[in-house]
Amino acid sequence: MNPVTLPDAEWFDLAPEGGGAPWRIFLARPPGEAPAAGFPALFMLDANAGFATFVEVLRRGAVRPAATGIGPAVLVGIGYREGEDARARRTFDYTTGPGAEAGRAGERPTGGRDAFLAFIEQVLKPHIAREVPLDPARQTLFGHSLAGWFTLDVMARDSAAFRSYVAVSPSLWWDEARLIEGLALPRVVPPRLSMMVGEWEQALAPWQAARPEAAEMAARRARRGMVARAQGFAARARDALGPGAEVQFEVLAGEDHASILPAAMARALRFALAGAPAGDAPE
Repeated sequence: MNPVTLPDAEWFDLAPEGGGAPWRIFLARPPGEAPAAGFPALFMLDANAGFATFVEVLRRGAVRPAATGIGPAVLVGIGYREGEDARARRTFDYTTGPGAEAGRAGERPTGGRDAFLAFIEQVLKPHIAREVPLDPARQTLFGHSLAGWFTLDVMARDSAAFRSYVAVSPSLWWDEARLIEGLALPRVVPPRLSMMVGEWEQALAPWQAARPEAAEMAARRARRGMVARAQGFAARARDALGPGAEVQFEVLAGEDHASILPAAMARALRFALAGAPAGDAPE
């Protein structure tokens, strides 16, 4: 049996400065010569879940950029090696401390947010830039669920790290107060922010109502308030970031927390690539 492969895509493991557990890095390159300033790049968290899908969405859209709003870009995925406890590592990487439901999440370690961002900024970005020319002014961070919380936290507190931020179904309930506090911090350039959440993330979808765990699911969704919190945070971000910022918010009809990821990918790419400097839009 011949395995299916992604042309012009690869993976490798990259460790932080000073050693430690590496991350599994995925890289997909666009064809052709890079623009003078370098290619735009989107950095995807939790890349073990959906990197190949993201690559296909990007490449299919780039065939007709005038119709799709999606042009050539570099896609960088950050994930974990096979055999690792990815849930434990991501809980550590994406957080600054225990969340509001720490007891429910078990005893997984938290608090690795700063070290993870330092790895992205000091190790990963320079490494990728040596492999393919990147435009430092056209880089986007994409995160879903708890990675969406991390995305919003970086946007609020270290906004110069990326030009654009896409948070899909962000777990604001983890520590919403920290995110709100971060919005009040000063920044030189207002970031671009896109937030998306599924219609069925705060209530049961019709196909879920008969499941044995439906009552537990409904209680958890009501408690976390994914849709209302996301909408409220987007409104706060518009006010706090000022008129120079671009903030988009969308509820995706028919999607829940699991199904929203592929539905959000084309929108994320269109938003990220719309951040091109004047006169540099895809043809």
